[in-house]
Amino acid sequence: MKSIISGTKNPDQSFSFRGSKASLFVGGVWLIMMLIALTCLVAYGRNIPLAEDWVLVAPLTGNEPDLWGWLWSQNNEHRIPLPRLILLGLLTLTKGNFRVGMLFNILILGGLSFILIWVARSLREGQTKYVDAFFPLAFLHLGHWPNLYWNWQLTQILPTVIVCLFLPILLDQPLLKTPITALMAGIGLILLPLCGANGLLYTPFLAIWLIYCGIRQMKTKEILAIMSPWIAYFLIASALVSFLLVGVYFIGYESPSWNPPNPGIISTLATTAKFFAYGFGPSAANFWSIFVFAAFAYLLPSFVILVKGILINKDNEKQRALVVLWLVGMLFVFALAIGYGRAGSVPTEGFPIRYALFSVPLFCTCFFAWELYGNPHIKALFQQGLLILMLLLLPFNMITGFTMFGNWYDRGMNAIEQDIVEGRTGLEIAQRHRDFLVHWWDDEKLANHIQMLYEHRIVPFSNLQKN
Repeated sequence: MKSIISGTKNPDQSFSFRGSKASLFVGGVWLIMMLIALTCLVAYGRNIPLAEDWVLVAPLTGNEPDLWGWLWSQNNEHRIPLPRLILLGLLTLTKGNFRVGMLFNILILGGLSFILIWVARSLREGQTKYVDAFFPLAFLHLGHWPNLYWNWQLTQILPTVIVCLFLPILLDQPLLKTPITALMAGIGLILLPLCGANGLLYTPFLAIWLIYCGIRQMKTKEILAIMSPWIAYFLIASALVSFLLVGVYFIGYESPSWNPPNPGIISTLATTAKFFAYGFGPSAANFWSIFVFAAFAYLLPSFVILVKGILINKDNEKQRALVVLWLVGMLFVFALAIGYGRAGSVPTEGFPIRYALFSVPLFCTCFFAWELYGNPHIKALFQQGLLILMLLLLPFNMITGFTMFGNWYDRGMNAIEQDIVEGRTGLEIAQRHRDFLVHWWDDEKLANHIQMLYEHRIVPFSNLQKN
């Protein structure tokens, strides 16, 4: 199999959407999904902070006295210094345009789906198949409305993207023997615990694999046979740094008080099963039993073919099957953690639709498991079924995104813009719209932050009347 990271030696196999009907179809789906996402951003995105976006206002306007403390501070169960820093940088570059995070979310999810199409093509020595359209359909449908059109949601998207990028790295070099794969894996691992609880949950699994790779290289003396003998030490050092960051994460940590206690193992397992089904999109919530069955019918056989791949293969291919199984296990544990943490709220409140994105990496990993180790006929059945299901659900996910978030967002933003046009003051905006903008603040705190935006001439707040 050719190198996924370094590319193919045959220039005729370089990536292109031109040529076969499958390539044109997959490229067309990717382009259409991107255009829909960007069109909706232009039509619906507003330069008005929403919810946690408001915590960015003080540092953006120079009113945060302790920037480093702010970067490390908790938001619910999350410490998210890296996403906060990126958002602050983007807002500073665009002079306070809160649509920039929305654009960045779309671009990195679109870029990720493109990379995964490329990975699938590389595994087949330059052949694209229709089933590869699954990736843009899974990552860019409008059921992900809050993930696409809420600036702050980069804090949740970033760890999802980083962990998905481990797929091409580890599929190419499961033992991370080359400098480029070692550097990418080590840096990615160190970044994950800086991306909140989502990244934190992935960190121990990936750190253990990097330590395994480093020790294996040294014990088999492979380190002496390659040009870069620092690789093994770098992998182990990266893993140790990530464990250190995990430990620091919990210094002074406070558990959120708003989350209901876990009601027990049955509720945890039921919530976990629903989380798996959410990989098909938020419309799955309308028929839990059907989509839970569909999810398990797709996911559980993946374990079987990966175990088979470990047993029947040797050397590097055996390690590849092992690391894919390790990633699948990691993502199952992640789902169990979500199930445990949200079992008290989901039965009465349901999953927030932004959670639909978080189970997609498991489906992607199993997609590659089937690509590598599935029987050709059964593989085609599973992958084609996944694509057809995502295509059938596309309009329903779109409707669900509009219904559960888009319409609420549009009505609320229209009302605020109308009040600004009518000459309301910042205090009046806060009193009238606090429940929509940031319901856990009081009117005075919100009014003060609106005043910061007014003083820094950030549109549309620059058009407010003085308090």
